[in-house]
Amino acid sequence: MSDVASMSLGLPADIDADVGAIESGADDLDAVCRKMTGQSEGAHSQFQSSAGEFTDLIAWNIVSGSSEELAAWQEAAAALTYGAAVLRQWGLDIEAYRVERAKLETRWEEEKSAIRDAGNDSILGSAGQEATGRPAARMEELREELLTEHAGHWETLMDRAEQAEKDLRDGPGQETLERLVESALLSGSQLLYLGDAVPGMVPDELTGDEHPSIVNLWWTSMTEEEQAQAVRDHPDLLRELDGIPSTVRDELNREHLDDEIERLEEEVANAQEERDEAFDSLTDSDGGMGAYNAQTDLTDLEGELSTLTTLRDSLNDESADRYLLALDAEGGGRAIVANGNPDTADNVATLVPGTTTTWQSVDSQMDRADALVQSATIADEESNHSVISWIGYDAPNAVEAAGAGRAEDAVDELSSFQDGLRATHVNPSPSNNTVIGHSYGSTVVGHTAQGDEGLNADNIVLVGSPGANADHVSDLGLPPENVHVSTAENDNITHLTGFTHGMDPTDPGFGATEFRSNPGTDGGQWPLNDAHSEYFDPDTRSLRYMGEVIAGQK
Repeated sequence: MSDVASMSLGLPADIDADVGAIESGADDLDAVCRKMTGQSEGAHSQFQSSAGEFTDLIAWNIVSGSSEELAAWQEAAAALTYGAAVLRQWGLDIEAYRVERAKLETRWEEEKSAIRDAGNDSILGSAGQEATGRPAARMEELREELLTEHAGHWETLMDRAEQAEKDLRDGPGQETLERLVESALLSGSQLLYLGDAVPGMVPDELTGDEHPSIVNLWWTSMTEEEQAQAVRDHPDLLRELDGIPSTVRDELNREHLDDEIERLEEEVANAQEERDEAFDSLTDSDGGMGAYNAQTDLTDLEGELSTLTTLRDSLNDESADRYLLALDAEGGGRAIVANGNPDTADNVATLVPGTTTTWQSVDSQMDRADALVQSATIADEESNHSVISWIGYDAPNAVEAAGAGRAEDAVDELSSFQDGLRATHVNPSPSNNTVIGHSYGSTVVGHTAQGDEGLNADNIVLVGSPGANADHVSDLGLPPENVHVSTAENDNITHLTGFTHGMDPTDPGFGATEFRSNPGTDGGQWPLNDAHSEYFDPDTRSLRYMGEVIAGQK
């Protein structure tokens, strides 16, 4: 055992690069470009209208310049925009490499721990099969395997570095432009404004299966008249399609909400008649079951109608700034509501709820979003914040919550939604995006982060989590300092972690950044206690901390 204890993986030194400094450099390029193009106050004006302002900066009298000088100025703005995007992509590539590097280091340490715990010459390999022979020999084999994997990741990173250098020197080519659009580091409007939309990237028509970045490129490629016609022709497709601007989705979904309220009003009226007929024809033969069922149906419909009318009142509240991004009032349904416009906010958070949540939970989820916005505003009063109540999947019941099926079914929807937030964001600099998973919602977040398309976010918060389908924070694709976890002392979810959904995220061995929550109520609703639902309550440590994460202060 002593030989194994002294063994090290021996990875080469990490790349000497500061991602924060790279992102700051991109921000600086954006700031210069905003000054050039007159966007300092947020208005996207023509180059000519801001020429005088930029003249003062660089002593270049572009106001009276020739068409060639104006073209050169526009080329400079394009170079700044593309340069910022390339730098940010390079930062993402470095982070991706470091995540893979951390996974290799975790596998190495886990094998060493397995040998130490077993205390014999037989351990389980990374694939689960028993490895025989001397532990030191097995560790030598594993080291060779991991170093080979690392060499592949390093080669990919160096290829990306070479491409980034070329793109910064010569300007991005088609492959890079497509990658930047898919990463949502360049919006469709930026490409079109700068005249560099790649031929073939814009589809003639949408099927609904396109990546959100392509959807946004399609939308921004059209004139206002063409957009209006598309809205008239395809309202049901566009109102829930990731990559369509939030204001457009909101308008279409509000119209759909009015239609749904009208439909339910008619169904309630019909159900009242059926209930009355059932009571008028009560017989002893059925024991009154017909009347009971009719009353139950009526009560259910009245509850749905009440939820929708309350939602409409909330959306129409002039003191609120809400956007209805999706609505499906059939069955478990969907309801996605943003408090604050995510397309223009500096900081955007998506709240993924847990077990038994349906579209009819939208009011309580909006209350939580309101609390998070207020907390983020306290942390940073100067920035704009948006928090989205994302009831975008079929949440499990209590029995189903023991399995991973509902989480796996939600992966594509959540991944696409997060990509859509990037694609529709109109500020020159990307927003700081956070995904908050509560209860089984944290399991959904974990599965999505490990899915093929990943989770497009800067931060992850997991509260009251039964597990994120991971045994180490490195599985989630973000640095440990960007994954924040907490479980209240009196939240009985602690009795259920470590079984079906991976390691308890608050376990020190998981490696995430743990923060403190209030102990919560001791007792209450069985089986998890009221503490399980108190993370978003006013004046709690958890709410204050989550607000700081959303605001980019953690």
